[in-house]
Amino acid sequence: MIADAAELADDWESIRQGYFLGEPDETLLECVNRLRAARAAVPQDPDVTAFFTLGLVSMYGHAASEADPEVADAAAQMLLAAASDPAVANRVCGHGTHPCDDSDVDGQLESFEMLLSLLAGDSEYAWEDLDQNGREPGEESRWRCPHNVAGFARWAAAAIR
Repeated sequence: MIADAAELADDWESIRQGYFLGEPDETLLECVNRLRAARAAVPQDPDVTAFFTLGLVSMYGHAASEADPEVADAAAQMLLAAASDPAVANRVCGHGTHPCDDSDVDGQLESFEMLLSLLAGDSEYAWEDLDQNGREPGEESRWRCPHNVAGFARWAAAAIR
């Protein structure tokens, strides 16, 4: 569990929506640093790593258009590092598709508030709530799948660059 997860997710959503009252570059760099620490942790908690990776993804718009170039570059580099993690690249996935495969990735960001709270382990939602149609079995595993997280990370890094 991430103690300050709700506060972080609120800040990231505020940055994504463009109404954050704090310093967005500092918040972005804090997320980069916390993702770096999560990736270096032994043992690595995949939900914590996914939480901070998707936090960076959610702030991609700021990084791409408003952040200082050094901050944007740090975010893109960390996203690419997370996406190319050997634990992801060497893992077999049985899912036919992932949410990151949707052509409207920006639209998928609307689900991140719920997704981040589920990954943090402190949520009023259930994984099935991410499936708007109620027809897709195994939503938890598709959203949590490292290939899905990596796909979002690659997309955001490309958008930033």
